[in-house]
Amino acid sequence: MKKLLRNLFVFLKNVRRDLKKVHWPNRRELTTYTAIVLISVAVVGAIIWVVDLGYQQLLTLILRD
Repeated sequence: MKKLLRNLFVFLKNVRRDLKKVHWPNRRELTTYTAIVLISVAVVGAIIWVVDLGYQQLLTLILRD
C-alpha cells in the first residue's frame, strides 16, 4: 500500500512539473484556434451534407419505379 501511495505521489509530482512546461495559449491565440476549428467543422459538415444530397438524388433516380 505504501508503494502505491508513493508511486501516486511521484506521478502527481511529475504531472505538476510537466504542466509547468506547457505553452498555454493567450486569449488571441485561443480565439484564433477556436475560429479555425469552427470554420473547419462547418466546411466539413457542408461537404458531407452536399455528398449526402447527391447520394440521395442518385438513389432516388435508381430506385424510381
